[in-house]
Amino acid sequence: MSGKRIENDEQLQNSLNWLLEKAKELDHPLMDGEAKAALMAKYDFVSEKVEEYRREQTLRAFPYLQDKTQQENVFEQAKEMTEPVGEKEPVQEPIKAVNLSAWLDD
Repeated sequence: MSGKRIENDEQLQNSLNWLLEKAKELDHPLMDGEAKAALMAKYDFVSEKVEEYRREQTLRAFPYLQDKTQQENVFEQAKEMTEPVGEKEPVQEPIKAVNLSAWLDD
């Protein structure tokens, strides 16, 4: 999904307001799965653009952070290249039996 960049603070504020509005919609219990997935993809896209804008503004205000940020980006890209493509399912611990009637013995 390619799209627009946030160019100024007004667009940032509009994006943040949109995110708040859509977060309420995503939380609605009657929203069907397909619509929720589509809205979540848009939500993730906009939140990524907000994060990019904030990162750019921070680097403009504090240019000495640039080198460290670039090093972190290189590290993250290398990490992504070495991670396996498939997702691993979390290992579930066995459920231990609990004696709930122990209080009756008192």
